[in-house]
Amino acid sequence: MTAADFDHLGAGRHPRYSCGMARSWKTTGVLLLSGLGCLGIGVILGGVYERPLEALWREPTEPKVQVVTHLPTFRDLVHRVEASVVSVRAVMPRVAAAAAGPMAGAGPSAASEAGASTESPIEADADVAPATQNGSGFIINERGLVLTSRHVVVGAASIEVILPNQGPRRADLIGQDPATDLALLRLASAPKDLPALSLGDSDQVLAGDWIVAVGNPFGFTRTVTAGLVSHVGRHLPDSDLGVSSAFLQISAPVNPGSSGCPVFDVHGHVVGVTTQFATSAQGISFAVPSRSVKWALKKMREQPDGIVRRGYLGMHFGPRRDYASNGEAMPGAVIVGVAAGDPADLAGLRSGDVILAVDGTPILDPKDLHERIVCSDPGTSIALQLLRDDQVCDPIVAVLGEIGQRASTPETP
Repeated sequence: MTAADFDHLGAGRHPRYSCGMARSWKTTGVLLLSGLGCLGIGVILGGVYERPLEALWREPTEPKVQVVTHLPTFRDLVHRVEASVVSVRAVMPRVAAAAAGPMAGAGPSAASEAGASTESPIEADADVAPATQNGSGFIINERGLVLTSRHVVVGAASIEVILPNQGPRRADLIGQDPATDLALLRLASAPKDLPALSLGDSDQVLAGDWIVAVGNPFGFTRTVTAGLVSHVGRHLPDSDLGVSSAFLQISAPVNPGSSGCPVFDVHGHVVGVTTQFATSAQGISFAVPSRSVKWALKKMREQPDGIVRRGYLGMHFGPRRDYASNGEAMPGAVIVGVAAGDPADLAGLRSGDVILAVDGTPILDPKDLHERIVCSDPGTSIALQLLRDDQVCDPIVAVLGEIGQRASTPETP
C-alpha cells in the first residue's frame, strides 16, 4: 500500500468506508496516545517506586559456592582422645546426710558449676555422711598430671581419679588458679606411659568453628557432645574476685559432672577446658581457652604452694564511647566504677578516667587492659597513662593488690 492509497482512503473517494475509516483511525490514534501516556506514567511511577525497593536489600553478586559441603564426623577424633579423659571424684568434708539430697554424688550442682561453693560444714555426729562432687578431667602428661576444674576439688578431704577401664587412684591437689577455675592434680601411683593430650592454640579458634567436648555428665563416662564456638573472648563478671575472665563461649551441651572436661578442635587438640554453663538457657557454656591454661600452668609451677596469684586494681571499666573519624572505637578503656579502699582508689583513679597506656604500652580495649592487670603479680607497680576531663595527665602509679584479697570498704566518716 502506497502513500497514494492512504490519500485515497483519507480523501473520501470511497464514501462507503471513508467515514468509518476516519473514525477508526482517530479512535486508534487516541487509544495509541493514551496507551503511550499510561506506559510513560507507568515507567515514571515504576522508576519512583522500584528504586527504593532495590535499596532495601542486596542481591547476591558473588559466584554460587557451596560453603558447607558436608557435616563432619568426629568418631576418629573421639577414638584417639577418649582414653585420656578421666572422672574426678572429690570427697568433701562431712555434711548432713539430709542436706545431700537424692542427687548427691551424681555430680556438682548447677550452683557449683557456676563456681559457687557447695560446702556446708557442720559438726560431725552419727547422722552425718560425706558428700562427693563428681567432675571431669584429662591427662596432660605421661607422669600422671591431670587437669580439672577447681570448684570440683577445692576443699576436698580426699580426691580420686578414675582412669578409663581402671579402678580409682588417689590424687593430690598440687596447683590451682581461682581466676580461671583450674586445678592441677597428680596421681599418687600413675601407670607408665599414660596417654596425654596436647594443648592447642586457642588464638587460632574463631566463632563458627566446630568443637567437641568429652566428659562425664551425671556420671555417664566419656560422653561426647559437639557444637560451635559461639564467641571468642567472652568476659563474665565475677563478684567474688572482682575481675572478668575471658572465656570461649561454646554451644556444645555441658551438664553437671562435665566441669573440667577438654574441648577439642577438629584436629584433636585441646583448645579449652569447660568450667561453667548457663542453668536457665540451652547451648550456652563456657571454657577456659588453652592460652590461659598454659599461662596458669606455668604460674602454678613457679609458686611453692602451686596457687596462682594475680594482680588486682578494684575497678570496673568498659569501652570508650567516643569514636574515630572512620567510625571505629578509640583505643583505651574508660573506668566506670572504683571500689573504695582498693588499689585503684588508693592510687587516685576515678570514674570517667580513660586509661590509654600501662607502663608506656598502649591499651587497645578493655580486654587488653584486663589481661595486663590479671597477668601481673600482686605488689607490682604499674604506671597508668590517663585521659581525664579531655586532658592527658601525668602517669599515675598504682600498686596491684591480689585477686581474692580485696580490701574492706572504709567507713564513711
